[in-house]
Amino acid sequence: MSTLNYIAIDLETSGIKLRSDKIIEVGLLKIKDSHITDTFSCLINPEIEINEEILRLTGIKKRELYNAESINEVIGHIVEFCEDYDLLGHNTVFDYSFIKREASRAGLVFDKKGLDTYKLCKKILPADIKKNLTDACRYFGIERKNPHRAFSDAYYTHLLFQKIMENFPDFNFSPEHMEVKLKKFIPIRKRTKEDLQKLLNCHRIGYKVNIDLLSESEAKRMMDKIKSGSKGFAL
Repeated sequence: MSTLNYIAIDLETSGIKLRSDKIIEVGLLKIKDSHITDTFSCLINPEIEINEEILRLTGIKKRELYNAESINEVIGHIVEFCEDYDLLGHNTVFDYSFIKREASRAGLVFDKKGLDTYKLCKKILPADIKKNLTDACRYFGIERKNPHRAFSDAYYTHLLFQKIMENFPDFNFSPEHMEVKLKKFIPIRKRTKEDLQKLLNCHRIGYKVNIDLLSESEAKRMMDKIKSGSKGFAL
């Protein structure tokens, strides 16, 4: 795949832990011959409690997430949108790992190579320049707007990469294999499902989730939170 063709990707998530955190927003741009030819963007109902700091950082409202589709409703479209393209991101493996986890759960193949503007910036930018997306963009005269929203960050990562290629034409921009180790998905057991449902009903906790799609470990973590008195499940 040519470096002129790729999918620019960015996700907003409930946190950084692949084991327990969830996607809350997806932003994708399809690039052919360095031009945007298609886009995909949506909010995702994470079906878990979201930290208020994440909501403040992104500006996403709880009600928006509550009304959004779940990841299992859109993961097929995401995988199809990316086709056989390589991925471009700022710390690409982070975004890739979350999509790969959800694709794997849905029985879909999502094996990608990646181009990483963060790694490129570490190699080519002066040592005194910070390598985050905002400062890297500023170094190349790009004013980043609407930060910490998935589509916007994917767009500015694309612009940054184009500037890097323009200014460093002799640099090797070969996509790299991205190693992601996924924990085996064990579906919720019948007894655990029954116990969880009883707890939710007993505590009158509103929870927009298909319990059948939870893993055994996710269900047990949820039960532990309920028993400890945390009732922040209704988004």
